[in-house]
Amino acid sequence: MPAGLFPDLKPHHVAISVADIDKSIAFWRDNFGFELDFRDEIPAIKAKLAFMVRDGFRLEFFQIEGSAPVPEERLKPNTDLRTQGTKHVCFCVDDVQDALEKLHARGVPIAGIMRGKGTPMRTEDDPKLDPEGTKKPAMAFFFREPSGALVEILRKSDFRP
Repeated sequence: MPAGLFPDLKPHHVAISVADIDKSIAFWRDNFGFELDFRDEIPAIKAKLAFMVRDGFRLEFFQIEGSAPVPEERLKPNTDLRTQGTKHVCFCVDDVQDALEKLHARGVPIAGIMRGKGTPMRTEDDPKLDPEGTKKPAMAFFFREPSGALVEILRKSDFRP
C-alpha cells in the first residue's frame, strides 16, 4: 500500500500556458501523437483551454489574452534551474538520439543536449552523430514547445523509472 494520506493518488496532467492554443494542439498531435480530448473556455479570465491525451497522460493548454511570454532565463535548462518553481515535463523513449534528430529535422528548437551522465546540457548547431564517432549518442535533451516552455526527453534505460 502506498504511503501518504492519499493511497489512490495518481498523476493526471501537466498544464502549459501557451501563446496559440491551435498551434500547440497541432505540435503535440503531429510530433507526439497526443489526441485532443476536449476544448473549453473560461470567460471570466478570457482563457481558452484544451486537454490532450496519450496513453492516459494529459497535457492541458491555457491561452489567456495578454499573457506574457516565457522569460529569457527560463528558455535554457541550465539557467531555468536558477528560478524556483515548476520546471518541465519529461518523457522517456528507447532511442533519444533518434528522437533528437527527428525533432531537429522538423525545426523544433533544441535547448540542450546531454551526452554523458552528469554532464550539463549543451547546445549544438547540428545534433547528429558525427562520422568520426567523437560524439556519444544523446541520453537526454530539452526542446522548447511552441510557446517556449522546456520539455525533456530522456532514455529510459539510463535513469530510474
